[in-house]
Amino acid sequence: MQFFTIFIPLLALFFWFLRKNYLKQIEILSSGKIEIDGGSLKQFDSNGNCATIRIKDLEQIVTDKFRGYNRIVLETKEKIHPIVNIGNQDELVTFLEKETGLKRITDLTEDRLWNIKTPIYFLPSILVLIVTYIPAVKEKFPILSNEFLGLFFNVNLIIYLLYLPEKQNHTISQFSLKRRMIFISLVVFFFQVYIQLDKSGWLKN
Repeated sequence: MQFFTIFIPLLALFFWFLRKNYLKQIEILSSGKIEIDGGSLKQFDSNGNCATIRIKDLEQIVTDKFRGYNRIVLETKEKIHPIVNIGNQDELVTFLEKETGLKRITDLTEDRLWNIKTPIYFLPSILVLIVTYIPAVKEKFPILSNEFLGLFFNVNLIIYLLYLPEKQNHTISQFSLKRRMIFISLVVFFFQVYIQLDKSGWLKN
């Protein structure tokens, strides 16, 4: 009950952030647009604000996937301009390559939280889960318990999140999904440690 009293409000807050970000993404992706005006590329956001990029100032053109969306990252000396969810992306990139003489750079780095290789990173937790329910092993190692399994899995998750690649969105870098998940996992970790110390009587001593 103590665990759920802390964890459920945090989980609700986490999903509230996810929903808020999802709705914001839909608004941005559906309302933004790109226009070519002479030697300039105009990028309009969902609020009608316009960022103008002089095509001849481009120094690098990168295409990749960001959170599942196709993206073009245009780089000048002053600023980096991400353009997401363009219907005719290849046509736009080809046009920019022709106008600037630059060649696109394709970034194949995967930034999703879950992919085919993810289970490999959690093999230690899977092994601990298996040995925890083998009576012969559990008798030799009394430390193996459901509480220890939960603590071990959480540490495994934190390590996985720390080494998980995350691409910059080049607009707002703070409060990323990865940082939120690390924060929640750390809160749960410290609570798990507190419970174990309390059970052992260390806090009373």
